[in-house]
Amino acid sequence: MLAAFFLASCLGPAAAQDLSPLDDGRDRLRELDPAPSLPEGVTGIIRPGEGERALQIDTLTGIFHALQACWKPPAGSGLSGQEITLRIAFKRNGEVLGQPRITYYRAGNQPDQREPFTRSVREAFTRCTPLPFSDKLGAAVAGRIFTFRFSDTRPM
Repeated sequence: MLAAFFLASCLGPAAAQDLSPLDDGRDRLRELDPAPSLPEGVTGIIRPGEGERALQIDTLTGIFHALQACWKPPAGSGLSGQEITLRIAFKRNGEVLGQPRITYYRAGNQPDQREPFTRSVREAFTRCTPLPFSDKLGAAVAGRIFTFRFSDTRPM
């Protein structure tokens, strides 16, 4: 008994806590970790299609559907294989934040269609924005980077 008291007094209270088999230190680290958040960026493909403009968008998928409904690729460019990828962010109210950045362009088999194709993508954002975000979605996506790949896959 005297030996146990002597051992406990030498090691101190901090050392006694470290000897507990239930506390291996990982619980303390978990307390310090932040809660999981939205992904840093959201990526999706926009293809030509029919659709109606939404009155209110309350999901990430709804953003892609809204842009698909607004995009009208140039006539005669179907199945050209053209693609353009943009990085863009939105404000809480659905307006575009800053300037969209083109990060990739694939000319496809009709290089003379580049200007009409890129113009059609710009016009889609002009036609659609500000997007009608719900308050919750607007708060969640404000300032987050979206990557949209516009791909012309229509038959000619």
